[in-house]
Amino acid sequence: MKKIISVYWPFAIVVPLAAAGYLHICGDAVSRASQAPLAADQLTAELARAVSYGMVDSAATLPAKPMRAVAAMPLAEAS
Repeated sequence: MKKIISVYWPFAIVVPLAAAGYLHICGDAVSRASQAPLAADQLTAELARAVSYGMVDSAATLPAKPMRAVAAMPLAEAS
């Protein structure tokens, strides 16, 4: 009996790890497939939600200013 356990215990570790990896890969593929473009009715619903939350303003505003370039800090010299 000890010989059987000593031969097959690596499979008891490898098989569940392989199954978990396979399920993880399949789950990623499903989540990528669910990011398809929205249909027209879903798109208008999302736009309506964004407007109601105030993310999109109906008033005419000036275009956003570009971010200022970050100036590099001068390196401190070792003394």
